[in-house]
Amino acid sequence: MLNNIIIRLAVYYITWLLILNAIFHIFPEILHYVAQERERIFVGTSFNSGVDAAVPLGNIKEGINRLADPEHTIPVVVALVLAFGVTLPITWVYAWTHPPKKYSQAFVQTLLVIPVAISLVVFLVKGSLALAFSLAGIVAAVTFRLSLKSTIEGVYMFMVIGIGLAAGTQLTTVAYLASLAFVTITLGVWKINYGAEPPVLSGWRIVSPDHSVHTSETKTTAGNPYDARIEVHTTKVETAQKATAQILKSGTKQWQVADVIEKEDGTAIVVYDVLLKQSVALPILIRDIEKSKKSIKNATLTKV
Repeated sequence: MLNNIIIRLAVYYITWLLILNAIFHIFPEILHYVAQERERIFVGTSFNSGVDAAVPLGNIKEGINRLADPEHTIPVVVALVLAFGVTLPITWVYAWTHPPKKYSQAFVQTLLVIPVAISLVVFLVKGSLALAFSLAGIVAAVTFRLSLKSTIEGVYMFMVIGIGLAAGTQLTTVAYLASLAFVTITLGVWKINYGAEPPVLSGWRIVSPDHSVHTSETKTTAGNPYDARIEVHTTKVETAQKATAQILKSGTKQWQVADVIEKEDGTAIVVYDVLLKQSVALPILIRDIEKSKKSIKNATLTKV
């Protein structure tokens, strides 16, 4: 049952909710620490001239004290675990929806690691405005290039960066819902093969592909090499066929007699499937067929 990707994702996200709910229920102080950390980020208490500001950067003793203080360590652990956990199903979706030729193991690993790194960077720079600008300068100086094979990979990268920022700023609900929404939409778009063929317009109306004009390339792909149909109205079928065959040999790449329709008035319609040459002018081809024999009343060409 777990081989079904929908069931696997549903079980994964529900399990995440149950585990988090159980942890927060058993240790409610975690939510208190996370709320305090969120307040520091958005209200700006980290920049106040309190004890934190008085402690110089790089103070080892203060660093050890903070490491042992759950008020500082628990929000970091929550952010890192959340960033990793909600990004993992995104990497699954990438692997499921990409063919082997376009699949990149390095890119999958990058997707999984980047949110964790961004969460750490958020904790690093939020307490020091100078450090934030210094880090921005270093990133600008170092050229970081990532070769993306398709535009959708850029969307994956943008999403995991957003999840990393959400986790680092203690917006756990945003990170979870962003992951769930992205996975759902991506799988839906992939399953229905959205945008595989552009809509066909006739004036201001969208028409069915069955009634639209197709090119010879489309028909060839579908197993039919012909791109047009010629109807020859005649009074003598055999004579018209011989005359028309000579014209079609020189004006088409390939052709065949598709049908012969005999009418009650003694006339008939000979239907040809043809693959036209690009160098042949269609009006001239029709004119040559009509002039080839007196038994041919007229000929019409329809693109299919």
